[in-house]
Amino acid sequence: MKKSHLFLATTLFLLFLQACDERRTAIAPLSPEQQHPYFPLAIGQYAVYQIDSMVYDPISDLAAIVDTSTTYLKEEITDTLRDNTGALLYKVERFERKDANTPWVLKNIWTAQRSTYQAIRTEDNLRFLKLVFPLDRRTDWNGNIWIDDALEIEIAGERIRPFTNWHYEVDTIDMPGIVGAFAFDSLLTITEADDVNLIERRLSRAKYARNVGLVWREQWILDSRYPVMG
Repeated sequence: MKKSHLFLATTLFLLFLQACDERRTAIAPLSPEQQHPYFPLAIGQYAVYQIDSMVYDPISDLAAIVDTSTTYLKEEITDTLRDNTGALLYKVERFERKDANTPWVLKNIWTAQRSTYQAIRTEDNLRFLKLVFPLDRRTDWNGNIWIDDALEIEIAGERIRPFTNWHYEVDTIDMPGIVGAFAFDSLLTITEADDVNLIERRLSRAKYARNVGLVWREQWILDSRYPVMG
């Protein structure tokens, strides 16, 4: 019998080093390089996030196991290297801790790279095309172009396919907004997935701030033997 699964992860931006006080007045289209600050890369750059997650796993029609957790994640760019094509990669060391009173523990190491027209992150050996340049309100792309949409991962003891039916598109760009306790002059909002059918729901959204990078992410991965509400 197939059980339901609900996986929710919301990432909130907590701390950043590089302040942004840049206001655009030009009405001419931007060049790709002018939008690179939405995906900044520099050694020493770091950010701290709060991650709230929930796994909902029914064990019967009347009972369910709900596992909720909050962790803190620090991402810091510590070095650069070259891949086998000669492309410049930035080494992103990722640390976790449960609260402010426990030490940071190295969790894993990812990489990030940016060319004139693309921003890429490799996360646990999965390569994501996070952004393409130049961006405008009509921009859409296949951000999971290098990922098999049939790839399975394990959640609550069962295997699901989280990357089915993803399609990246710009929702808003260069708009002021508030994320948590921080106000930003220029935010970019991306919908990476928004798909629902009778038994599945895939939702993934992200916000990037100019000169800061990723500041917020929300993801829902839902598999069910019951009809899924949109």
